[in-house]
Amino acid sequence: MNWRTTSAYLTSGCASWGPIERLSKLPHRRVSGQQVRDTRLSTVQLLAHSITIVCLLVLTGCVSRPSDKPSLGGTQPLVKIGLAAPFEGLNRPLGYEALAGVKLALAERNATGGVGGYKVELVALNDFNEPNEARLQASEFAADPAVLGVVAGWTDETARASLPVYRQVGLAVAVPWSVHPGLADREAGVVLVAADVLQTVGVLAETVAGAYPSQLVVVGNEPSAAAYVESMDSFEMKAQLLPPPSRLDGEVSQEWADHLVSDRAQSSDTLILAIDGSLAGETLLTVADQGWDGAVFGGVEAGSVHVVNVAGNAADGLSYVSPAPAGQDALQIEGDLASVGEGLGPRGVLAYDATNVLLDAIALAIQDDGYPSRQGVKVALPEVRRHGLTGEIAFDATGRRVDASVWLYNIVDKSYPGRMLSPPATDGE
Repeated sequence: MNWRTTSAYLTSGCASWGPIERLSKLPHRRVSGQQVRDTRLSTVQLLAHSITIVCLLVLTGCVSRPSDKPSLGGTQPLVKIGLAAPFEGLNRPLGYEALAGVKLALAERNATGGVGGYKVELVALNDFNEPNEARLQASEFAADPAVLGVVAGWTDETARASLPVYRQVGLAVAVPWSVHPGLADREAGVVLVAADVLQTVGVLAETVAGAYPSQLVVVGNEPSAAAYVESMDSFEMKAQLLPPPSRLDGEVSQEWADHLVSDRAQSSDTLILAIDGSLAGETLLTVADQGWDGAVFGGVEAGSVHVVNVAGNAADGLSYVSPAPAGQDALQIEGDLASVGEGLGPRGVLAYDATNVLLDAIALAIQDDGYPSRQGVKVALPEVRRHGLTGEIAFDATGRRVDASVWLYNIVDKSYPGRMLSPPATDGE
């Protein structure tokens, strides 16, 4: 068993996630002031704390029995889908935010009989939001022939690392978050359920331009941050690219903040944070300590629970783009979701939509071929059209979402995701 794998099989809902909760019993260590799981286990610990969890959930309990057509506590056959997300480490909250949406979609679908007469089982694997782990977990999914499709790619880096593995084995992928548009591949069954990064950057650039900044700085690293500089150029606005400090503590942090705030002919009045939520939070704390009170905008990755957890009051006022609304802000809510879906965060909303897109593809494959197969799902996935929490979902000739919307949020009262600034926009509107 792969000790890096956190796996859970989900059908109509899970009465207990005790196996995952038992991960808290693992030894801990501290990295850069953060407490994380120590995965360096002895053989005895590996046996005692096997992180590969096989729990087949049914209405009457958890059972598993091998057969040519696995069944769920009776004669109904089953199919599997995968979810790769960070369930341990610093990004654990983001993984569980996504998991909530997937569980909701599966519970709804299985409650109505599944797809094409098949119940659906979830295999959830922990990728730590790291490219190497994403690649390894893609291989785990590929090795299970019952897995017909995967929801994966929560960052551009993990998507780039894992998609070649999925393409090689013909495994369909619904990418749920904003990544580079070039990663879409209709022929390979790879679709982008969210607005791509260039679309989100375009909406943010238009928003920033409307604030008429006089001195604009983009905090981030090449090549991702360069897209923000280029997008501002399209609005005839010049932005300087400034890499974040190597360490956001002590003298290094102080010198970086001094350079940003005071060592300029004209002090910066607007920042764009093209960095992840944790680093964005640290940056906000650093500039706040210098008394800087200019406007701050954030890209998609800056918008996470980490930014408020790290920055606290310093996060208030941050405006950032999101490829999805929170459940409570969704413009259209399907069926019984009005009460259940309100608690979903933006990643949960897109995980819900991506899961339903994948389930629809499985249903189409069964309808067309009479049985489920990876090849059938790969062909059917780009053809799916449905109304989701993020609006109408359809895909173009490349596998990108058609007319994908982008939402703008503003952090208030140290609360994530904050207040939605409406209406949602598409790039170029």
